[in-house]
Order: sequence, then structure tokens, then C-alpha cells
Amino acid sequence: MSYIRNSVRSQFFDIMDQYHHYIPRFLLRNFAIDKCERIFESFIKKQKNKNQRKSELLQTYDRKKDRLGVSLISRTYGYQNMYKDLNNEDVMHVEEKLSKLERRAAETIHNIVKASRTENQVVLLRKDLEDLRKFIFIMNYRNGQRLSQYNDEKFDVITGSMVRNFMQERNLQKPKEVWLQNIHEILDTSHEEVGNNEKIFSIDREDYKHRMIDCFLLIWQAGENDEFIITSNGFGIFEGVTGNMFGAFPFQYAFHSFYVISPKLVLVLCPSSFRKEIGTDHLYKFFGGKRSIFENVPHPAAIPKYVGTVNASRSKSNNEHNHSKFDPTDIFSLHARAFEKTLKSMGIEKQWNDTFTFPFVKLDSATVHLVNFILLNEVKPDLILTFLSRPYLYKTIVKYHKKVGVQQDFSNLKKNLFIELNRTHKDNLHLRKNIPTGQKYSWNVRETNSES
Repeated sequence: MSYIRNSVRSQFFDIMDQYHHYIPRFLLRNFAIDKCERIFESFIKKQKNKNQRKSELLQTYDRKKDRLGVSLISRTYGYQNMYKDLNNEDVMHVEEKLSKLERRAAETIHNIVKASRTENQVVLLRKDLEDLRKFIFIMNYRNGQRLSQYNDEKFDVITGSMVRNFMQERNLQKPKEVWLQNIHEILDTSHEEVGNNEKIFSIDREDYKHRMIDCFLLIWQAGENDEFIITSNGFGIFEGVTGNMFGAFPFQYAFHSFYVISPKLVLVLCPSSFRKEIGTDHLYKFFGGKRSIFENVPHPAAIPKYVGTVNASRSKSNNEHNHSKFDPTDIFSLHARAFEKTLKSMGIEKQWNDTFTFPFVKLDSATVHLVNFILLNEVKPDLILTFLSRPYLYKTIVKYHKKVGVQQDFSNLKKNLFIELNRTHKDNLHLRKNIPTGQKYSWNVRETNSES
């Protein structure tokens, strides 16, 4: 009976299309119009609170259509059948596993956002932090650019050859199957072991290892009058060094990788060189003096609290396991190995319920604009841009065009915003002219409950 049910279910999914988000709805809701609506209300007679939830809408700019407007969260930043695996009896098995990780990550991000409203820091469990890291990697990995790279085989010569060899080794027929298998294996593998799973394509495996395991996490917070934006390919955009090794093999090294989770918060991953106790001198020297544009922003690492002591029998088995995977030629492996030894010398062993206290790093306006500059500078022609307020987006675009190193032209967006802001101003004047004599009104911003 179980087989029959699965077979029927699989056939049903073969027929039915599903819209899969590469930026999840729970995160987009932080940018929803009903999160912060502008209300014209009287000081004398307050409007009644509305309990019913409005449609989940985003303010967006569609670059292809050159149009400012609103979009349904349910139909923005996604593709049809992104995870459909026709080679598996359960064609949506990847989507089902990913949804479980997404639920856990959603709770963690919700807790971070909630804490940021009233606290100066947030405490995360190790297991939640590992889920969060895995989730933001997959979010970056599943965006349209990475997916189309595999769908359309947009690889340089060397990478393309490596992909074909991997397909042959794993008996895969299409490059997209590599992409799908990578996600499946990342979901099925513990965070610490993803970098050692040879069923994951080597370049993506190393990318996970260096960014999600070897980098440390920061939480940057915009000020009261500043906002971060979302772009189609912005999740995981980095600031750093790009070039070619030996004149042929392209390489990238990220100083800072950005993951916007709300209009006020961005998660940032940085190499350990940005820790105050280590310093960036050797890093900058290695890259010929190339420096980070964010080097003056504070980089306080989370404060760990270890709850477990070393268990001799478990420690021995872990040592044997780790020894077989240790790569003495990899500087990151050397650092990790040294750190593990330091912990053990102190009688400490990592546990799932270790805690990490992350301070919210308050940014000035110039730094927020710099983060938005990085996001805007890397957009593609099919850009869908999401923002919270039109006045701030207008200011962002004006500042963008004044920067050195601008690679995009947002003149049309700037023009559209100018027209809309003037129209809003005229509407405001019209409303004010019709205020009854003797009554006082004001524009208030009221945060509404969009989580219910």
C-alpha cells in the first residue's frame, strides 16, 4: 500500500507544477507592504485597528519592464519545478527535505529579527547556527544565476571539464542533475561534514567549506533612517578579490559575503583574518595590497559558551574520523585543526547546545549605502528589486550613481521614483486641503502585525 501511495503521489507531482522560491516567503514578509504602512489619522479620532491580514505584497522594481509596482510574495523570486527530480520515485524529495531545513532557519531568523528590535545582541544555539549557515548557502546556491549556470552549461573551459568528469563518475546525464544532487547531499549531510562529502561537486564542496565553515558570522544592523534592499541575485553577493590563476582558471576570494534578511539586518560572513586578534595584514599582502572597503566597520566575533567536556571514548573516535579527512596543505584545515586541539587542551568538546552571543553591529548611513551599492552593482538585466520605502530607494539610487566603480545605469528607476514621489506629494497636499477646520491630522507610520 505504501508503494502504491508513493507511486500515485509521484504521478500527481509529475502532472502538477509547483512554484519554488529561491528567496523564501518568510524572509520576503519582512519587506511586505503591510509591515510598515503609512496611515493618515486624526489625533482626535483614531482609526480602528484592522485585525484581518492584507494581501502579502512587496514594493518592487522590474528592470526588464522598467516598472515600479507591487508583487505578490507568493509569485516573486521563484521558478516552476525548480527541485523536480524525474529520476526519483518521489519527484519532490529535495523540496520536502529543504522545507524542513527552511522551517528551522525561519525560526532562527525570526528570533534574530525579533531580538534586534529591543536588544543589543542575540544568543543562538550551535545546532541552530549550523542550520542557518547551511540554509543561507543553499539560498545562494539555488538563485537564478547558479541554476542557469547548470541548466545552460555556462562554465569556463576548466570547470566545464570538471563537471563532465563528475557526471561520468556519478552516472548523471545532465548538468542540472549535478546541481540537484549537490543540494540533496548538502541537506543529507551534517554541517561539519559537507566539505568532506565527495558526492558533492568539488568546487561547490570547497565553496561551502570555506564560506560556511571557515568564515565567522556577523550581524550588521541599519540605523533608524536606513534600509537594506533585496535584489534577485543579491543573496550571497560578496565584496573581495576576483581574478585568474595562471592566466586561465578564474578564482574569487570574498572579504565579506552578504545575506540580507530584513530591511534592517544583513548577515555577513568574513574570513578569520578579519578577527581583531588575527588581523588582515597578511591577507592584504597576499592579494597585492587589495583592501576591503568595509575594513573600518567593527568585526566583533560571537562569544561562545561551551557546555560540554571531553568524553574520552568519543574524543578518540572523533580524532580517528577527523584524521582521515585532514588536509595538511589546506590553510583552513590547519586553522581548524589547531582550534580543535586548543579546545581539547582546555578539556572542551563542541556540543549541539553550545551557545554563541552575537552583538548587533550598528552601521552608519554611509556603510548601509555601501552594502546596497554592492548589491546594485552586481545585478543582472532581469533584476527584480525589493524595497521598503520609495523615498529611501530614491536616495539610494542617487548615492549609487555618485560612487566610483559604478557598473549599472538606474536612470530610468530614478526617473520613475521621482514621478511617483511627486505624485504622492500632490496627493498629500490635496488631503490636507480637505481637512475640516479646527481638526489636526498628521502622517504616522504604524507597524502592523504581518506575522499572524
